[in-house]
Amino acid sequence: MTELLLESWDRQAKIIDSLAGLVNETNRKAKPSSDGWTLDYQLAHIHEVRYWWLSKCMPELAKTLGDALMDDGAMGVPIEDLDEIRRQLTVSERAVREATEAGLKSGGKFGPYDNAVLFMQHMVWHEGYHAGLILLGLRLAGEDPSEEWCESHIWELWRGPEEWE
Repeated sequence: MTELLLESWDRQAKIIDSLAGLVNETNRKAKPSSDGWTLDYQLAHIHEVRYWWLSKCMPELAKTLGDALMDDGAMGVPIEDLDEIRRQLTVSERAVREATEAGLKSGGKFGPYDNAVLFMQHMVWHEGYHAGLILLGLRLAGEDPSEEWCESHIWELWRGPEEWE
């Protein structure tokens, strides 16, 4: 069961990595709504949420992560280097996996969570929410990923290739 849970995290992380690859210098300030967060902020926020929860569950792992947001008031602003935001997503992706694996092995309470499964499920749910916002932001910017792209970079990761008849 441990490997299956970790595989679900790996699949979710691959989806976020694929979406991050669609965010570029031209569309990074696109938003899913007029009052929404920019695409680069969505990505930076995902990393920072991973960092924050890791700091509660496994502080030693959180210390290995860098920043994707700069202090600029309550919310912060994304760092300018989009490649560094992507790199930090990769670093925090690995740290969440490592923390979940360690928490599953030790069993019981995991930081503020009753167990590591709930921690990992929270991460997947949170990131799925932001994945939808990123897709909407891309659509509103006129850069909606094709159905084929979504199929191969999102849906097939969860269920495998589907045979359409």
